[in-house]
Amino acid sequence: MPNFLKLPTTANALIRVVIETPRGAAAKLAYDPATQVFGYVRPLPVGMSYPYDWGFVPSTLGEDGDPLDGLVIHQATTAPGVIIKCHLLGALRVKQKDRDGKAIRNDRYIFCPHKEDAEDEPAVADQVPEHLRREIEQFFLSSVLGTGKTIKFKGWQCADEALRAIRKGMKAFAARGSSRIKG
Repeated sequence: MPNFLKLPTTANALIRVVIETPRGAAAKLAYDPATQVFGYVRPLPVGMSYPYDWGFVPSTLGEDGDPLDGLVIHQATTAPGVIIKCHLLGALRVKQKDRDGKAIRNDRYIFCPHKEDAEDEPAVADQVPEHLRREIEQFFLSSVLGTGKTIKFKGWQCADEALRAIRKGMKAFAARGSSRIKG
């Protein structure tokens, strides 16, 4: 099985997203690079499920030490380990406070697949519509209940701003890899 963390981030101007938790799942799943498997992390609060596929952007590193998070807006349901080549729609800027009180940025990047669900019904336009933004915000607020984390939204970024942040995450990943080689 490949090490999903090290897959190339882009392919022909599209961004890869590795799915960890598929749409409709009532539990959070995550990729464990040590065992190279997708494992159970925790249940979502009662009655909740992931509204869309959730995963990460490979070969990136965020402020939290993990790959950058990605939500793929489409009507299909996939499975852990599926890789989707996507268009970037934007990002929800998030300030997260962990149980220990440490505050970090942990933005959520929003994508749609390169291949649309159906030719006559595109998943999303070139941005995240306002009503969908509110639904996504509500999901993320509710999804951290019982985890000891709190989150605050710092606004939305357009696709160009979000792409700059992803490139920064790619540089951080590359720097971490080269520092491990040197050290």
